[in-house]
Amino acid sequence: MLHYGLLRSLVHIFSLSLVLVACQKNDITESTDYISSVPNRLRLLKQNEKLLLNLYEYIEELEEKIETLQRLAKHLQHPQLAAKGHEEEFLSNPMNSLSLIRQMHSDWNHVEKLMEQSVGQKQLNFIRKRPKLKNVKETFIAMYRIASSYELNATDIAKGLLDGIQTDAKLSPLECYEMGFLYFNGSLYHTAIEWLETAKELMDKTQTDVYALLGLTRSKISYLLARCYTALDNLDIARLVLQSEPDLNAKAEQLLEYFQANKPQKVENDLIEFDSAYAYFCGSSYKPEPTRLHCSYKTSGTPFLRLAPFQMEQISMDPDIFVFHNVISSAEIAILDRETEAFLVPAKVGNSEGEEVTSYRTVNSAWLPHVNVSREVNLLAVRLHKRMSDLSDFNLDSFSDVMQVLKYDFGGHFNIHNDFFNDSSTEDRIATILLYLNDVPSGGGTVFFDLDLTVQPEPGKAVLWYNLNLETFDYEERNIHASCPVKIGSKFALTQWVFEHRQIFNRPCLRPPKFRQYK
Repeated sequence: MLHYGLLRSLVHIFSLSLVLVACQKNDITESTDYISSVPNRLRLLKQNEKLLLNLYEYIEELEEKIETLQRLAKHLQHPQLAAKGHEEEFLSNPMNSLSLIRQMHSDWNHVEKLMEQSVGQKQLNFIRKRPKLKNVKETFIAMYRIASSYELNATDIAKGLLDGIQTDAKLSPLECYEMGFLYFNGSLYHTAIEWLETAKELMDKTQTDVYALLGLTRSKISYLLARCYTALDNLDIARLVLQSEPDLNAKAEQLLEYFQANKPQKVENDLIEFDSAYAYFCGSSYKPEPTRLHCSYKTSGTPFLRLAPFQMEQISMDPDIFVFHNVISSAEIAILDRETEAFLVPAKVGNSEGEEVTSYRTVNSAWLPHVNVSREVNLLAVRLHKRMSDLSDFNLDSFSDVMQVLKYDFGGHFNIHNDFFNDSSTEDRIATILLYLNDVPSGGGTVFFDLDLTVQPEPGKAVLWYNLNLETFDYEERNIHASCPVKIGSKFALTQWVFEHRQIFNRPCLRPPKFRQYK
């Protein structure tokens, strides 16, 4: 029988490491987005449950085979028990000799066939249907973005403490080792050491040997830890790390010599270096200074606003930034959430060579109106265009000025940027309207670094800012901003950009631009 205490520990580790199980070379499934798609993560959790049931089925088949072999072994030991102590007398009986010879020739032949018989082939085939290694890397890079942008340490994250918020989740030594390995490959050795030391501490506290079964030992952690210290030219500590491990002690000097001769080279990677301001403006401890700016109802612009004015709040006067409340209803948000989920794809960022998915913008998006969504959603998009036109006093066309639905999930962010193109050969974006569609438990704020201003998501809240000076159409660089990485939950939003050519009559350029040139 298998030891069920060990089995329970194994199941526990599998449950904590839903994505780590993907680190196998024989996976056969297509690459799937498990970071930005909640339905995909739900399917992954369901798949993990099926894998556990599959494991139990495999164990039952193994036990059935073991029970069969135990019954055979009990039967096949009869000659040994009968002959014990008087072997020659036993074998002098021709019937005993006949039975022994027949058993040795025939019965053991059947035992051999039974032992060679494969067990659980069906379960083995099923367990290969798992996420790809690419998905695992994406998950750890998302955790890197959270840790780096909020300046969180490995020990707190492993305990489930994220920026002062205690969660009920924890990391095992497996995850901490993989984080250390990620930082090591990114040439960030100091942080790699922090994660590897945390992994060792957790290993020392555990009472199970399941981690060794899953490929992680204390000596493996120390090996990589020593490589980090060697890369930093701290040979004395590297030597102590190796000498403290019984499996590495005898060859410590040989390993040090090898590490020095094969120091890792600094490599290009997808690990973004975050400005230190992120931790301050995006963190939960940030408390904005109270302003003396005014709140009012916007009733001018269109006759409809006299009947249903927008609640308007000015949060910056130089440059102007406005917040509008209750722009969209909860029922309309539910429609957008339900109907656009299937069309969300990784958002691309334009550059001189076209558009591509980048590591500094990690969000799934869909454009509205969309030919494949329901008529209900496209009609809602038309209504939203009208509302945004009313609150901004800009002309918006429902078919030309498409809006972008955004879903930021675990670690999702948009690094520091301006919304103008800075391209004299094309029309530029006068303004941006960002409409939040949900609350975010932690993270996900929009931060304007030059203005010392962070706007937190609230369902129905819209933020309006200008990317061009409305008098000269020069670039308004002070509105440089970023979307803080999401720590817990997800961020659902919608962006509408306002382009300059359609505003030629209602917002003309009053003075010549000082710095901008047109072709």
